[in-house]
Amino acid sequence: MGAIKDKGRQLHQIEHVPYEDAFLIGDLLSTRITTLSGEPKAGKTLFAAGMGIALINGEKEFIGQPVRRKLDHIVFGLTDDGAPEELRERMHGAVPGDSVTIFPVEDPGHSGYWPGIRDDLIDMKPGLFVLDNILGALAPGEDISSPVTAQRIMRSLKPISEAGIPTLLVTHTPKGNAEGMSTASSPIGGRAIAAGSRAVITLRNSGKQGRRVQTAINRGTEDLNVPVTVSCAATDGEIPVWERDTPGLKTVSLPKPTPWDEALIARILEEQPRETTIKALAGKYAPAVDKRPETVRPKLSAALAHIDGIWVRKPATAA
Repeated sequence: MGAIKDKGRQLHQIEHVPYEDAFLIGDLLSTRITTLSGEPKAGKTLFAAGMGIALINGEKEFIGQPVRRKLDHIVFGLTDDGAPEELRERMHGAVPGDSVTIFPVEDPGHSGYWPGIRDDLIDMKPGLFVLDNILGALAPGEDISSPVTAQRIMRSLKPISEAGIPTLLVTHTPKGNAEGMSTASSPIGGRAIAAGSRAVITLRNSGKQGRRVQTAINRGTEDLNVPVTVSCAATDGEIPVWERDTPGLKTVSLPKPTPWDEALIARILEEQPRETTIKALAGKYAPAVDKRPETVRPKLSAALAHIDGIWVRKPATAA
């Protein structure tokens, strides 16, 4: 049998999907495959967490776009080291604890891996599956810049969407002015990723223009290009609050976040690590704050001392 005879359907056999049912969040997050791309540190995971919080809590809107469906359960497939702990800080306390499931994605390259994930998701019936991120989900030896790899990834994920589970893919944009810098082909992997998605969201963060959300969407009433802001909720943790930045309106000043060095010093005082020298402390904690040990060392030296087997804060010196 040929491909047309096996899979071909006439128009009347294709299910009608109203516009309202094509999106979880209007003109932003589709009910099929949506790709969220951006440069490293643009806030992609924060944005995914913000959408998840809005959906689980049944909020009326997210960055000005209507939330069309309340979700009871979201599954996150995470690839980066430390990602589960980071996601916890961004969602814990904002949603019910049993509304989010997290699992590690580690594609070993065998043909049954993604079908197994699909079967598990079908059994769990989440309202959304988030893969964060595509680059970390590659099988050994694969390169996302290869069209073959990009197509393989989309073919692996399409059956999840076809099973009725909306799917959000998080990935990076390429550096420089190569293919992929326009909204429609912004993800690394270019058109192969974009073409396999019902919607593409690009989160940009530049010093001059700030953060902006841009979309290229099939069936959207409009492609979005809106300025946004993100802040932390007035609670413990890092729960993100995303808002559309409306020019001309005064914004409420939020408390400044704790400087990285003060946050690290407080952490060391609480954890009381076994290291007994400033140099060893800097080496241990520099990766946690994404700094070089040479940068961390003078901050710790000015604030901490190891006395009687414990780390204490040095008394402030008079001006």
